[in-house]
Amino acid sequence: MILLPPLYSEKFGYDIAIIGISIFFARIIDILSDPIMGWICDKNYFSKKIWLIAGGLLSGFALYKLLVVENVTYKEYLFVWISVLYFGWTIFQIPYLSIGYDLEKDYHSRTKLNASREMFILLGLFFSLTFPIFFKLQTFDSLEYLVFIVISFGIISLILFIFLVDEKFVPKKKKNFFQVYKNLIKNKRYVILIGASFINNIANVLPMILFSFFVTDVLGGSDKERQYLLFFYFLFAIIGVPFWSYLSNALEKKKCWILSLILSSAFFIFVLLIGRDDIFLFIIICCLTGFCLGADMFLPPSMQADVTDYHKLRFNEDISGVMFASITFLNKFSFAVGSIFVFSILGFLKFETNSTISSESKAFIYISYALIPVFLKLFSSYLLTKFNSSRMDQLQIQKKIYGN
Repeated sequence: MILLPPLYSEKFGYDIAIIGISIFFARIIDILSDPIMGWICDKNYFSKKIWLIAGGLLSGFALYKLLVVENVTYKEYLFVWISVLYFGWTIFQIPYLSIGYDLEKDYHSRTKLNASREMFILLGLFFSLTFPIFFKLQTFDSLEYLVFIVISFGIISLILFIFLVDEKFVPKKKKNFFQVYKNLIKNKRYVILIGASFINNIANVLPMILFSFFVTDVLGGSDKERQYLLFFYFLFAIIGVPFWSYLSNALEKKKCWILSLILSSAFFIFVLLIGRDDIFLFIIICCLTGFCLGADMFLPPSMQADVTDYHKLRFNEDISGVMFASITFLNKFSFAVGSIFVFSILGFLKFETNSTISSESKAFIYISYALIPVFLKLFSSYLLTKFNSSRMDQLQIQKKIYGN
């Protein structure tokens, strides 16, 4: 998604505002499907692995149509295929996360499981960045090869997952859709965690959307320099995952995440002090903030699993699908909000790629890329101080639920 806006603006001449509107409305459709998919997943009509197959195949086909394209044949092309991609990923991701909840009950083991999953996601992102660098390809030219690699490995991984991972399948459950979500609102731990996650997601989305424009149009960086910046960012994110996983055992998950948010804010504020051609300084900032990214990726799902146990005890509801649908819902909603905010204002300011940037557009990019995310992350860390959960508390909850 980082390269999608510049791909369609630079290669196919899409207006920035149109890209933002397309992504926004595709996300709206995607967002509406999340709570429904979570509820369907918990109903257990049939094995979650069936959903994984359907969602994986649909996502792969949409990814091909979205990125392996020479000519855009109709103006709604981006909207149509990004909507299909999002919908297919929803069908895949929610059952996938729900199965992960069933695999581990231990407080720290859940963190390790989520850290391992996110580590492989980061390795995939890292490979996608090193691929064009290693073969000396332009970023957009490498997309076709990457899509075929992703689809091939996706099929292999899906087959291995289906045959090697056990699923605790239980018969169809009776659930009232509206009562389930009504009880969620009553769950204070859930509300605080979801609120902090949403604020932090917005803080992550704004720099992600603006990254290519910031490097190219503000810093004057080339396509190759964009590749190297992302290379170092995700390299240090990979290095950071085992560090934050180990630290969460000592500090508890909440304190560890708060620390990562504060450090990320402290590092990222220095973006406001760099200017044109300061690529080396920006690489240092990318390394430091990338190191903090790992905590953002695996601690919230691990904490959500603990909240799922708490909800099961208090409301006597096993709704892991709905719980993890909340995470995907927030990720998508924050991306939709960030997209419409950024692209609408850039469109209003008449910002165009491959042209001289105005002082108004430059100021907006600086503020939205660095300043706003810093304040949002600090606010998110404040909300997390209200989140009451610990390892001992979780042990007591699980003893009452599982009797061991």
